[in-house]
Amino acid sequence: MPPASVMTRLILIMVWRKLIRNPNTYSSLLGVIWSLVSYRWGIEMPAIIARSISILSDAGLGMAMFSLGLFMALQPRIIACGNSLASYAMAVRFLVGPAVMAAASIAVGLRGVLLHIAIVQAALPQGIVPFVFAKEYNVHPNILSTAYDLFTTIFFSIGEMSPF
Repeated sequence: MPPASVMTRLILIMVWRKLIRNPNTYSSLLGVIWSLVSYRWGIEMPAIIARSISILSDAGLGMAMFSLGLFMALQPRIIACGNSLASYAMAVRFLVGPAVMAAASIAVGLRGVLLHIAIVQAALPQGIVPFVFAKEYNVHPNILSTAYDLFTTIFFSIGEMSPF
């Protein structure tokens, strides 16, 4: 095995190559640049471009949800990654995630209702976007699909029992 510094450098080079080929990297960079220019000089985005971006974002979410549903339907079991790994993922998502969010929020000075909102948001179900990237780069999409399915079911079941 090569030294840790060489392995770290190889991993960073591989990640950089994947990032530089991803169009999301360029679109995010262009979005940040446009936001800075728009804020600094008060330039409005033309309506036709703004509406086109809105249509693409609406279609993208629907396609991502379709992809997730198709992937989950093709799995031989509902819990595709196994019970122990699903339990571990649930513990991390519901316990470690909110704990890290609480610590980070307190560190930056968040208090009161905003702190509570941040902690609850850290425990919310997984989004579609992490699944899309996991599927694209083949990095444990089965765990994310299981996590999304289980967490969404549990979270919405609890929400339906809520008296509010």
